[in-house]
Amino acid sequence: ELKDYIEIVEENNKMADKKEFHLFVLSEYEEEEKYLCDMAKKGYLFEKVTLPGVYHFKKSEPTNMIYRIDFNPQKKENRESYLQMFKDYGWEYIQDLNEFSYFCKLDDGTDDDIFNDNESRIEMLERINSRKAMPLLVIFLCCIIPQGMRMIIGGNFSDPVSIAFYILWIVVMFMYIVIITRCAAGFNRLRKKYDIK
Repeated sequence: ELKDYIEIVEENNKMADKKEFHLFVLSEYEEEEKYLCDMAKKGYLFEKVTLPGVYHFKKSEPTNMIYRIDFNPQKKENRESYLQMFKDYGWEYIQDLNEFSYFCKLDDGTDDDIFNDNESRIEMLERINSRKAMPLLVIFLCCIIPQGMRMIIGGNFSDPVSIAFYILWIVVMFMYIVIITRCAAGFNRLRKKYDIK
């Protein structure tokens, strides 16, 4: 049962904990869920994740645990009923990070999804896209690119500080391109998977 999961995490404080770094972009929440499930099967129960992608695990016996991630930002007054709904279906709330909620339950052979249809999955994709992916793209187009153009056109690359800022800009630009490309590819894959036209 879920109480057993909590007890396992608490009792195993004596065993070796583990931290791992993994970077999952906005559209890779299913890959993140699989990663957490695989870690539980290896004997590491997910405890929390901190930015920028540091996953904290507690050592335990190998466990068939199911993890699900939901993106459904709630107002404070609706938060309690949102969490209660998951609890009623057997899901244990773990944490929130960047408006993503993490849940788990022991694999008991019953339905292990938090969505009952593709329409619900599509709604979550739309929420992620409008609240996270679009602002990321706007920042890239309105801030990163214009700043780079100013640096290239009127840049003074004779002093070390200017050179350092230019290198930093190149690194940030590269990171944004990689993240946006991974997000776009992931959203396309999910749209095809959920048959979004």
